[in-house]
Amino acid sequence: MDVTAFYADWSAADLPAMVARLHPQVDWPEPWSGGRLRGPAAVAGHLADQRRDVRFTVVPLHVVQTHQAAVVTVHQVVRDADGDPLSDTTVLHTLTLDDGLVRRLDVGEPPP
Repeated sequence: MDVTAFYADWSAADLPAMVARLHPQVDWPEPWSGGRLRGPAAVAGHLADQRRDVRFTVVPLHVVQTHQAAVVTVHQVVRDADGDPLSDTTVLHTLTLDDGLVRRLDVGEPPP
């Protein structure tokens, strides 16, 4: 799994390229409701809907990757539809991998 390319696709809102990196049974967080999304189509729909209101730039700062997972410290900038900044923070993404595809994404706080 090319983690840098995954985040580049996400930041560029290249949904076809990003979704191609998702496992057919991907499990993805839905932060607005606190729930989870299942499947690439649900993730793509969520990200497309989200894109109408906010823009994410997600840049991996540090990656620790094994065959089954990637733990990624991410610089995340969120802007509104007009480009005004809403947040600029660092988050921790844990990507569970299956056959080189993202099977699950979990978001947390980076270590101090």
